Amino acid sequence: MISLRPVPADADTRAATKQWLENWKHVGPLLEAERWARLEAMRARQRADMTLDLLSLWQPDRPGDDADGLIRVQRAFALWRKKHG
Repeated sequence: MISLRPVPADADTRAATKQWLENWKHVGPLLEAERWARLEAMRARQRADMTLDLLSLWQPDRPGDDADGLIRVQRAFALWRKKHG
C-alpha cells in the first residue's frame, strides 16, 4: 500500500524544493503563454493531426492504463474550447 504521509526532508531538500517552486511561479506562466502562442499559430489541420497522434498513444490493453490520460486530454480540450469559444 502506498503511504500518503509526507516524507521528512532535510534543510537542503526543503530549500531546493522552495527554489524550484519559486522558479515555476515565474517560468510557468511564460511557458504557458508560449505554448498557447504556438498552438494558435498552427493551422487547424496541424492541430487535428497532432491531436490524433496524441490520442493514438492510448493503449487500453496495457496494464495500468485506465484512460486517465485520455480523460485529462479531453478536459484540456474542453477548457480550450471554453477559453477560445
